[in-house]
Amino acid sequence: MRWYNNRGLVTNTRLRYNTHRPCQLETWVNAAGPACGQKGKDVPLTKPLEKLFQPIIVGGIELKNRIKMPAMGIAFEADAKVSEQTRAFYAERARGGVAFIGISCSTTRLDQGPLYGIYDDSFIPGLRELVDVIHINGARVYAQIGVGYNWAFGGGPVEFVSPSGITPTGRPGSAFRLGGPRQPTMPRALSIEEIHQMVEGFGDGALRARRAGFDAVEVIASVSYIISQFMSPLTNKRTDQYGGSLENRMRFLLEIIGDIQAKAGKDYPITCRLSGADLMDPQGYNLQDTKQMAATLEEVGVCQIDVMSGWHYASVPIIQTWVPQGAWVYMAEEVKQAVSIPVAAGTQIQDPVIAERVLANGKADMIYMARALIAAPELPNKAKEGRLEDIRPCMNCCRCISAVDDPPVYCSVNARVGRESAYPEEMSAQTRKNVLVVGGGPAGMEVARIASLRGHAVTLCDQGPRIGGALLLASITNDRLGPVLRYMQRDIRRLPIDVKLGTRVTAQWIENMGPDTVVLALGCTPSPLRTRIADGATILDRTDMQALLAGRMKQGGGFRLRILSFLAGLIVRYFYDPRLIRWLLRFDFPFGKRVAILGSGFAGCELADTLSDRGKQVVIIEESDRMGSDIEITHRWVLLKKLRDAGVEMIRGAKVDEITSGGVRVSRPGSSVFVEADTVVNVGIVATEGLASELSDSTVELHIVGDGAEPGKLMEAVASGFIVGHSI
Repeated sequence: MRWYNNRGLVTNTRLRYNTHRPCQLETWVNAAGPACGQKGKDVPLTKPLEKLFQPIIVGGIELKNRIKMPAMGIAFEADAKVSEQTRAFYAERARGGVAFIGISCSTTRLDQGPLYGIYDDSFIPGLRELVDVIHINGARVYAQIGVGYNWAFGGGPVEFVSPSGITPTGRPGSAFRLGGPRQPTMPRALSIEEIHQMVEGFGDGALRARRAGFDAVEVIASVSYIISQFMSPLTNKRTDQYGGSLENRMRFLLEIIGDIQAKAGKDYPITCRLSGADLMDPQGYNLQDTKQMAATLEEVGVCQIDVMSGWHYASVPIIQTWVPQGAWVYMAEEVKQAVSIPVAAGTQIQDPVIAERVLANGKADMIYMARALIAAPELPNKAKEGRLEDIRPCMNCCRCISAVDDPPVYCSVNARVGRESAYPEEMSAQTRKNVLVVGGGPAGMEVARIASLRGHAVTLCDQGPRIGGALLLASITNDRLGPVLRYMQRDIRRLPIDVKLGTRVTAQWIENMGPDTVVLALGCTPSPLRTRIADGATILDRTDMQALLAGRMKQGGGFRLRILSFLAGLIVRYFYDPRLIRWLLRFDFPFGKRVAILGSGFAGCELADTLSDRGKQVVIIEESDRMGSDIEITHRWVLLKKLRDAGVEMIRGAKVDEITSGGVRVSRPGSSVFVEADTVVNVGIVATEGLASELSDSTVELHIVGDGAEPGKLMEAVASGFIVGHSI
């Protein structure tokens, strides 16, 4: 027996803008999202995706379409060198049809940063091999040269530096480490001599990029990295020629561009990334400032500009699940009015239809996509062919972004990411086997998909009325998961997989079937509640909700609750629609008006967010001292702020002493409190062991995947299924 884990929206939430100061994000509230900007009337699409696939010229380079994959900090090796995995990752994206691919390259030595080195000639051969691979597979490629917040001068240590020795927040440390010092400190202010050394470093890096065969070079002057900090009055308090007026604050960037042109040649295309505004008002720079910056950059020879949104330090949701796609296009639209060179929009665009509408309405000339192309490398080709349903949707979880300081990068919905070299494609198995997969959740669906693609005869059993497992529940609280679930279900339907629903698999059933290989993807069961439970207490857990979705009556909880669960289950059994279920949650079933949630992990916080949005009074009770400890860093602060703003009470460091019909009694050091609640929800889970234990002595080849092996999130479940599918 082998156990496997991961390592071996549009929602109705929008951003509301201050029309008098379009760079400033006032607040984020429930409403309809500004999908493609603020001004004018959108032109309806007459020929789907026509504009997206028109060629465009950028700095003399002809690009086959308007899709750009921006440079990302995803180095797969700690030594800053290009590896076989790096080449495999980018080759797959180039084959997928993207026109222009960026590679993040560091012009200084770092401490295990996520960027590829370009600060020494020794990196040129590896970079040249990467460029060749991308060219052979049909894409053009540029080197993004830059750094995050750090620099190593000569043979000295890697230092956290800035224009004026301050951070945007006034607190020690940077938004991401990015190969910098491992202990948070305040940055050291740069001297004029050090600024000149950095300028030379950028120029030298650009020359190496040209010698390595890159088609262009890009300078990143956005998202709070060093160059953008020079450009903002918030972080640039210098009184010399590099501070003060906008002209002076741009001097560092302009000197870098001049040095690149002097060393790599004025004919070498230079592009630039700008933040449309730093969103650090009132002291930062705004959209009008950025329009002046863009015009100046065009004057000195920059041939294309990406318009990003905000800084990493901004207390504004920018890329999270709740931000509608296209929300930041208005920034690119404004910059486009100030220049005649191509302007790219993106930041929160994963849907090619939205991308097409942005271009068709003249709001931008190109679209950059990062996370969407991580999840679905073939997005451009499939979109061009009109196969939109075949595009694996990005769920916007941002776990790929969180990996920037904890490489390698992986993807929640595409387990091949980070493993392209080990699993280049689904190779046919040497011996065809009869494979039984028990459990139709994400891990079970993935192992069934991979095994079928490799030529095995696969039977997939689930005791529910539909496949989906935990995703059926998760899609109710997170509407970005609905498309992922439907995509995975379609994949199963397209393949020759024998799906048996409403089937309870036992050890005897398996013996009678006689498969060669059994994969248990049984998910998890609720954690036992180790506390006093009074008669009449209404407690719900994952088993209850899964029973509801399967049309089974709840066991216990009173006659009314059991009858309502049965009637609701009948409806949901035949008319499963997450949107309908979310709407029904406004009523007092299955959750009452007052809900106490035991556990503040991602599942608990997401449920609290959903219920509070539907008028419930919600309290989260957490035993530890940290709320949302397992929530990905990019999302955690946003979700917790949403909960606070919605009036959700969060009790930390609390031990549950008793659950009654009226609520929950909890104790903390030195105090005790009674939390009134009609419904108590236990979100804790543990691995399911029953059938695995029964088969432990069996001679059949046995694998355990997903939460049944180790409770985790979607990424861990899909990855375990992917790995096992390739091992059979």
